[in-house]
Order: sequence, then structure tokens, then C-alpha cells
Amino acid sequence: MSDIFICYSRKDGDTAMRLLQLFEAEGWRVFIDRQTHVGRRWHKEIEKELHATRAVVVLWSATSRDSDFVLEEAEYGKRKDILFPAFIETAEFPYGFGRIQTADLIGWNNQPGHPGFEQLLVPLRLHLNGDAEKPAQPIAKLSLTPGQTFRDKLQTGGEGPLMAVIPAGRFLMGSLNFDSDETPEHIVQIAQPFALGVYAVTFDEYDSFCQETGRKKPGDRDWRRKNRPVINVSWHDAQAYCDWLSQQTQHSCRLPSEAEWEYACRAGTKMPYYTGESIAKHQANFDGKQTLPVGSFPPNAFGLYDMHGNVWEWMQDCWHKDYQNAPDDGSAWLEKNSGNCDRRVVRGGSWFDNPRYLRSALRLRDDSDVVGNGLGFRIARAL
Repeated sequence: MSDIFICYSRKDGDTAMRLLQLFEAEGWRVFIDRQTHVGRRWHKEIEKELHATRAVVVLWSATSRDSDFVLEEAEYGKRKDILFPAFIETAEFPYGFGRIQTADLIGWNNQPGHPGFEQLLVPLRLHLNGDAEKPAQPIAKLSLTPGQTFRDKLQTGGEGPLMAVIPAGRFLMGSLNFDSDETPEHIVQIAQPFALGVYAVTFDEYDSFCQETGRKKPGDRDWRRKNRPVINVSWHDAQAYCDWLSQQTQHSCRLPSEAEWEYACRAGTKMPYYTGESIAKHQANFDGKQTLPVGSFPPNAFGLYDMHGNVWEWMQDCWHKDYQNAPDDGSAWLEKNSGNCDRRVVRGGSWFDNPRYLRSALRLRDDSDVVGNGLGFRIARAL
């Protein structure tokens, strides 16, 4: 059962994801559905979650107010007197909702402390915690320590990707010595441990998802599938896998932010690579002929494999030309007014790149619907 059910238009998914992160930081269980707004594939699960939730947060925009799905979910929250609405852009009230006090998140900068966010947060705390000032007690967590690995159980049987616990910490993100999009260098504080895939998602793992959902399997260029990293997947494909995995594990699985990824890649190092000033062919797959099975080379100090080379990895973040005004808390940078959300960040380099593209700080971008034989992803989730 969730504490909060977020209903929204697919177009407003980035805002919904940022709210999810902030609500989870309060200690609340949050349900967010990023896949079913396309075709309502999981309508039974949606109905079950909606009927069990304690609060419905609806994000009103020009698109969501005209969505039958959003209106249906909001109407349920209204009838149960558990609706907490917020405007995220200028729009008219949907019919029948004009008399409900609505938070103003128009122009929200995705950060806590914004007056409109506080306008939404305070009544939620009062409703869910019984106190407008205090966050909830932390959700009971698995007893996991940094460096420990685990797998989440899938509802359909089997297990999800192998995950490693990444410790909290701070690091200097970016580089002054290479590309301007890696500047300015800035301190990022990762306040809470999180989990990251030990390996990039493999064909075996992604093919199981395709089989369960009836999705077309991506091509492998006759390199064999199994434990090689999945390729020919777009950012949207990666999101769909995260959504499915979240449904299966009942945890909020997602793509990592590029800050989380660089922090985990560096694993305490400050050199261009976690291997030092340079990287060699016995340490990573680059300047090669094809992908190699995951885990073919030694891991970094956090126990993560192939953070350099093999496949580029999709990040959650929208593309920004540099780090000016970037978040310093490790969260994904999703502001549309300063970035291009049709393009998403990719990290790590691939099997066909030269070593320069494998650096810990290097960042590139691709259109979110692009697929390629050097594009894959790995999973992150909160603990």
C-alpha cells in the first residue's frame, strides 16, 4: 500500500519524478505510474493502488486537465476526501475541482523550500503523519550496508538485477581539464545510500521483461544475448523497463542521475578513470569489435563492473550544456527551461570508443528515442 498516489499527464513525468524523490525523502511510500498512461496496460494494478492509497496528489496542467485517466483518478481522490492538487503550469481548473484549495507549483525549480511546494507538503504531513512540521518515521528498510549486494524478488518469479549498496558521501563532480560541458566543477553531496546495478542490464534480464509484457525484443547483431549488456534500447525503452521492474519488485526502480553515476563510477577516485590517469585493454572494453559479457573486467572500489566502456548508459537527466546551476544533492536535473528534455545524458563510453570517451567525468547526449549498438543502461533505486 502506498501513502501517496501521484496522478499526472505523461508530458509532466519529470515533475512527477522529482516530487516522488522529495516525498520518499519524507519517509512516504509513493506510487507513480509512468508506463500505463500510454495504454493502461496495468489498469488492474492501478485500480488496486488507487483504492489502497492514503493520499492522491494530482498535477494539473493544460494536458492533464483534459486527460480522462487523470480526471478519473483525481475524482476518486476527491470523493474519498484525500485529494491534494497542485498546478504545475497555468491552466483552468477542471470542471468540479475549482473549490478545492490547490498548491501553486507554477515555476517551481524542483527544489524543497519553494512556497508552492511547502503549500503542498504541510497538509500532506498533517494528513499522513498527524503533524504539519515533522516528517514521517522512516520506512522499515532492509539491513543493507555499503558494498553489500542483493537482488529483489519479482512477483512473476525469479529475481531482478544484482544491485550494490552505494554509500552516502560527497565528491567533486566534473572536470576543468577537458570539455566545457564538464564545468564548473562543483561539490555534490549524496546524503543517503542508494543502490545501483552491479552490471548494466543484460539481454537475459531485458528479454524477460519483453516476454512478460509482449514487447518486441531488441536486436543483438548476432553477438549472442544472454549475459551481454542489452543494446538497441532507447531512453523510453529503459524507462519502460524501470516501470515494469518497479511493478514487479514494489520498489521505485529508475535510471540513475548523472551525479549518482559519476559518484559511483569514481568510487572515491579523483583521476580521469577509476583505474587512474589512464585505462588499458585489460581493464575495460573499448576500441573493440563488439560488446562483451558483463563483468569481463575487474570492478571498481564500489564493486561495480563496466562503468568504463562496453555500452553507453542512459541517465535520467535532461541534457544541459554545462553544470551552471546544476543540483548539488545528487538528484537528476530535469528543469526543462534550462535544458533539452528531448535529449538525455549518456555516460561511460562503449566498446567502439577510444579511451577519451570513457572518462568518469565525460558526458554526452542522445535523443531519447535513439537506439544503437552501443547504448544500454543500468538500474538505480532508493534503499
